[in-house]
Amino acid sequence: MSASNIVSEEMTRSLGDNESLQEVLDFLVTEEQLGVTLVSAAIKNAPGTPSEAFLPVLRNGVTQEYLHVEALKEAGGKPLTTKYWFPDAALDNGGIGVFETLEVIETIEISLYLIGVSAFARRSDDFGARLCAEAMGTEAVHRALVRFAQGELGKEIGPPNDVGFENFDWPTLGAVRKALEALGIGYGVETSQRGRFYDYPGDPLANGLGTPVNHTQPA
Repeated sequence: MSASNIVSEEMTRSLGDNESLQEVLDFLVTEEQLGVTLVSAAIKNAPGTPSEAFLPVLRNGVTQEYLHVEALKEAGGKPLTTKYWFPDAALDNGGIGVFETLEVIETIEISLYLIGVSAFARRSDDFGARLCAEAMGTEAVHRALVRFAQGELGKEIGPPNDVGFENFDWPTLGAVRKALEALGIGYGVETSQRGRFYDYPGDPLANGLGTPVNHTQPA
């Protein structure tokens, strides 16, 4: 047996033993609520700042994240919190920093959704695996868009579409959460980085922050 096969088997066994499908769903829906909360705050901060030019992208993006929340809840996900601590630097008063933060979050979330694909696939649940894959596709678009925004605002980022295959650099929930918390994000708790709590605001179409999108249900 090759070393790569051994690593693959060890990873699969670790995921199967230590991370139940329920745990994966719960953290996915928690993370998507974080996305709604962060992007909602970015939309509110945008007028008169460099990020204002990208409001159409942010307004569609917050609706997409909310649709993911609702689909994951229907699949059985239960949020771990509805209250998030965001460092001031993560929102950067509407500057380029908000897009830098979103790039990191979206990149990590792609790995999180691949954990979800694997969790559903091990149970031969094609709908659940497809739900995660469809949502992950949207997150990959978000990643490219926030990279594009950074380029437009003067940062040297290279092409926004810079990967042949999406990353699986954080293959466990523990690794995902550790990477996100390293940004100074707190899930219901205050962190050491200066910032404040934000509450999950719910439906962005209802509160006027979002705009309608197509394909509102997983296939």
